[in-house]
Amino acid sequence: MEIFEAISKRYSHKEGFLPDPVPLEDLERIAQAGITAPSGVNRQSVRLIILPDRTALDPVCASSPAIGLETAPAAISVITDNTVTPDGQINFEKEDYAAAVQNMLLAATALGYSSLWLDSPYFDPAKEKQTRAVLSIPDNYRLWATIPIGKPNGEGSRREKLPFKERVSYGKFGGDTAAFRQ
Repeated sequence: MEIFEAISKRYSHKEGFLPDPVPLEDLERIAQAGITAPSGVNRQSVRLIILPDRTALDPVCASSPAIGLETAPAAISVITDNTVTPDGQINFEKEDYAAAVQNMLLAATALGYSSLWLDSPYFDPAKEKQTRAVLSIPDNYRLWATIPIGKPNGEGSRREKLPFKERVSYGKFGGDTAAFRQ
């Protein structure tokens, strides 16, 4: 699938997934897309945990239940290493994880899967701590998200996007294209 098609087809799949397994090779391709994402000062803080089946996923669901994760046949958890940022320097973990997740969502779409950026369970420090324990994540790592991956069980709902002209300006905020069209 061409990149612009994957971008336009990607949506947050919040409905159920089919139980069909996701081949490990596809999960690895999606993970590769994640770790290939840009990273602040090339610190490469992102680490991934592939959860290839329900045996690996069920304990995560028990510690932090979330719509979309309960029926997914596979997932990838995204963590960052906070020791890669030297003291007194700007920390880019949030940007690094966000870029990795976006790449993985697009890669999943390009491979014919649906997915969801699922970080809200970890806004609760107790759920993050419990899930970190389930996944044996060391203390110097932060758990940001778990991305369910699978074939959708149905079409899935998509939210409307605001029109291009309402979100894009030219030359200055509110500027139109007149000065830039020839």
